Amino acid sequence: MKALINGKIFDGDGWRDNAALLIKDGKIADLCLTSELPADIPTEDLNAQMLVPGFIDCQVNGGGGVLLNDQPDIAGLKTVTAAHRRFGTTGMLPTLITDDWPTMMAMAETINEAIRTGLPGIKGVHFEGPYLNVDRKGVHEEVHIRAFEDKFIELITATD
Repeated sequence: MKALINGKIFDGDGWRDNAALLIKDGKIADLCLTSELPADIPTEDLNAQMLVPGFIDCQVNGGGGVLLNDQPDIAGLKTVTAAHRRFGTTGMLPTLITDDWPTMMAMAETINEAIRTGLPGIKGVHFEGPYLNVDRKGVHEEVHIRAFEDKFIELITATD
């Protein structure tokens, strides 16, 4: 166990000063006053920086100059995750907007590879379409909107 000290800690409701965040086996174990820490716990000084929970983004179409529809591969995904991590995103659902079947398959394979190899922050995939109401399609290209296909269930449930 170790304690993160000398930081401004956001606990979800407000800021905590003079608090210590206890970490055990890589996970948050507790939050207590620094004055309550046992003397034998190793500490890491946050140097008065802010410590906040990471953000989880449920719809990430791209970042860092990459649109996942145009580059649904590991290199594109790494660029996107790095771009979002800079702003505190620690978990995400990479999102593919309505597209053709080969692009959807490529994105699903990329997500499986990312999870299998431990690319940080990838929680799954979000397919935004292609099974949409044409009358409410927004920016989605009508050419890719189609009726539901049973093979989609296989695609989204297949894991390595």
